[in-house]
Amino acid sequence: MKDIQVKEIMSRGVITIQEGDRLSKIEEIWKSNPIHHLVVLKGDRVVGVVSKIDMLKAYNGLNGGNSSQVLSTLTAGDIMTGNPLTVEPDDTIGLVADIMLANKFHSIPVVEDGDLAGIVTSHDLIKYGYR
Repeated sequence: MKDIQVKEIMSRGVITIQEGDRLSKIEEIWKSNPIHHLVVLKGDRVVGVVSKIDMLKAYNGLNGGNSSQVLSTLTAGDIMTGNPLTVEPDDTIGLVADIMLANKFHSIPVVEDGDLAGIVTSHDLIKYGYR
């Protein structure tokens, strides 16, 4: 099973955001899509990942502020995990699992020839394991 290629289990048609997008846009995307991670782009280049945990950390850092202030002022670039590790479609899910475990990640962008091809998540790995 560890030798299965990422392209066999990755999610395609990834919903992305731009580095300068406000958190209010991210919140709207999450309200209407059953996802927990968004790939952050600068132009067409992958520069980060925003998770729901990142959003919670932004809220927790308010120190008495209000959530509408956070949503309207902070951007994806402010809260994202930058310079994300990426994998390629032909890499193995064993490599993905090793990266996730070593770094406590739950998602990894899949990049092919410099372009975003998909995303692989811990959910994808679990779902594949139970097929």
